[in-house]
Amino acid sequence: MVSEEKQIIPVRIKFSKTGDLMYISHLDLARTMQRIILRSGLDIWYSEGFNPQPKMVFALPLPTGVESECELMDIKINSYMPNEEIMDRLSRNFPPNMKVLAVYQPEQKFKNIAFAKYKIDLYSPKISEKASNDILELFSGECLIEKKTKSGVKEINICDYIKEISTQNGENSISIEAVLSADNEKNLNPELLVEAIRRNLGIMNTEGTEEYYKILRQSLLTDELKEFN
Repeated sequence: MVSEEKQIIPVRIKFSKTGDLMYISHLDLARTMQRIILRSGLDIWYSEGFNPQPKMVFALPLPTGVESECELMDIKINSYMPNEEIMDRLSRNFPPNMKVLAVYQPEQKFKNIAFAKYKIDLYSPKISEKASNDILELFSGECLIEKKTKSGVKEINICDYIKEISTQNGENSISIEAVLSADNEKNLNPELLVEAIRRNLGIMNTEGTEEYYKILRQSLLTDELKEFN
């Protein structure tokens, strides 16, 4: 009797990672997701070889210290299971500050991600009413800053990596929404925007709790600035 071949089904999991979990590294996140999948009892596809590992692929890993509403992870399962059941099994095993947002079959490859949208909130008594205009002017032409690359540290014009940017003043605070390059050739860490503001505008350069900031990745986008799925 010939055994029936397994049906390999690709599954994309969208989840959020907020609060204290912004401080875990990408490697720790991968280990956490591996444990969650094992506890969930999903019949996941494993790599072959001496030390088989569950096949998991993440889109655009975050730098430590950044929260996210749009983490994406691809897995493959060996037999059909409704997306609703996969979502329920995962949700029951997710830790606090992580939430399953959607489970679906992928339509696009991760290489089609071109941009990422971030919300950066700065809090400081040094923020004035004209801070919005100062930040927009800073990033409107040339703003040089050092960026780590595979070949070492080089100076870049950060403005070349900013597709869109807007600001909104609050009381001793300012919110920045920025669409930044996120493809394989041009990928900008949002922390560099804060660093540029610190160096050029004298904001966010005080030690302690008087000044602080938060960064949240809101979405991943295609080259046409449509939401990536």
